Amino acid sequence: MCISMYNTRAQSHEIRAWEAEIGTGITFGGDRLNFDRICPGASFLVEGRYNFTRVPVDVGLQVNASLFQRESKYAGEMRFKSWNILAVSDYNFFRTNRISLFAGAGFGYAYHKESAPILFDNTQPNWGGFSSGGDQHGVCFMPRIGAEFFHHLRLTFDYRVQEKANRHWNLTVGFVFGGGEK
Repeated sequence: MCISMYNTRAQSHEIRAWEAEIGTGITFGGDRLNFDRICPGASFLVEGRYNFTRVPVDVGLQVNASLFQRESKYAGEMRFKSWNILAVSDYNFFRTNRISLFAGAGFGYAYHKESAPILFDNTQPNWGGFSSGGDQHGVCFMPRIGAEFFHHLRLTFDYRVQEKANRHWNLTVGFVFGGGEK
């Protein structure tokens, strides 16, 4: 009898299979390159995830837009815009009713567009290695860590490894719909 009561109680703490997240945050350029200064920008994301019930792993799809700028006395101001569509997965290594810590990664498509072309002169020797005003397509790898509070508020820190000029850090806060305990 005690065993069946224990099983009933354990089943009542199962996690819901599907969840969605809408988030916003702050973005920082990953490298100054030859610019004098990096200015923070904004990040927006939408993510859907499937939580496996028997293992502490989830998988999903994320759509993200990040905007930031760099400034140089030689080239002026250049705005960087990055859009990503990534397959994501997280491992939840600590779970309670109030907090869940996770580490994960994403991999997928990256699209980059700067706001305006800049003129490169010979005053800086290393201007190469990034685009100037044109569209660029490529891949993105994104390691991330974070915490989910009360099954609805998610704080995530990630780094987007992609085309050299568009690599950046994101710190986002998201609201999660679904998920949580059944």
